[in-house]
Amino acid sequence: MGDVIGVRLTVLGSGSAGNATLLQGLARPVLIDVGLSYREVTRRLVSMGVSPDEIGAVVITHAHGDHTRGAALFSRKHGVPVYVTPSTRAVWNAPNVAGWGSLTCGEASDICGFRFTPFEVSHDAAAETLGFVIKTVDGAIGYATDVGVVTPSLRTRFRDCSLLVIESNHSTDLLEVGPYARATKARISGSRGHLSNESLAEFVREDLGRSVRCLVLAHLSRVNNVPEIAEMTCREALHASGREDVRIVVSRQDRVAETVDLGLWVVAPRHRLDSDRQAVLPF
Repeated sequence: MGDVIGVRLTVLGSGSAGNATLLQGLARPVLIDVGLSYREVTRRLVSMGVSPDEIGAVVITHAHGDHTRGAALFSRKHGVPVYVTPSTRAVWNAPNVAGWGSLTCGEASDICGFRFTPFEVSHDAAAETLGFVIKTVDGAIGYATDVGVVTPSLRTRFRDCSLLVIESNHSTDLLEVGPYARATKARISGSRGHLSNESLAEFVREDLGRSVRCLVLAHLSRVNNVPEIAEMTCREALHASGREDVRIVVSRQDRVAETVDLGLWVVAPRHRLDSDRQAVLPF
């Protein structure tokens, strides 16, 4: 891997068949979720010029298989600690890993040069599902790939972020006419299911923070959504709120998404992340 000058985020894959995101900075890279198979996540890392041995930590959002499938094997093979909440670790019942790190909602954890502050989002995992605000030297990242409804807590926490990775799972109309059973449709569209294109658009119109420079749309359904529809719905909401300056990246299940480089947005000198000060962007 070449030298990383700025903080970069790349969704390696996102959807019901597996989720994984690579976060690179000035220290060792971090994987958020390893829901792809070990072989597939390794292949995608190598395709980017990243050796799996470089990864410094795995951070898990929740215990569903599409977020944990390859995590334990990846940890053992490469000596990587896995960060989870105690309740997620209990319900996951994972085989042995190289080491455990503990996450607590509302408490910041410094992991490989990033400051992760987890908070609970609305989703139907057996234990809590986490979203994150991730403070970096190049600005803050909001991260929530499985979220049934945009809560006041999420709105507040994401307001001052520069980059948001957020779910745009389904089109309401496509879900309604799609092949799933009525009970499954109700689960997906419910407040503990998955966020629709339309719900994300409402959030964009009404609550998108002025500091947000990029939206990465995550966890798109391959049955009840189309990438072009998800992007169009989000773009129309940005246009309605006068935010054509915000970039949209659509993640996919079957391929690595475009990398977002936060370092390109920073023109002032970076600051250390310490307990008293947050990195501040010059806009």
